[in-house]
Amino acid sequence: TTVIIGGGPAGLATAISLAKRGYTGIKVYDRLAEPPDPDDPTAWSDTARFYLIGLGGRGQKALKALGVWDDVARYATPVRGRKDWAPGAGPDEGTERLATDK
Repeated sequence: TTVIIGGGPAGLATAISLAKRGYTGIKVYDRLAEPPDPDDPTAWSDTARFYLIGLGGRGQKALKALGVWDDVARYATPVRGRKDWAPGAGPDEGTERLATDK
């Protein structure tokens, strides 16, 4: 048995890489519960209960190398920019940043 502590990006990438190399009995442990199924509308329809994360070009490339990008991409939406707020800023005081991946 191979044990990986931490189910974040590095831990999951390690587990996938080991499985592709023929390792079996891989156990991934994380302090958080497993997230809900991405196809469960009851879990993801309430925008107050989740947050969006960005996955830049390097992250996408890593997921492609692991052979899992297509599984992730069906839940992704392209983002062409974002708006950031400084602590204590009002709703109209954000700074818009436009960027594209190379």
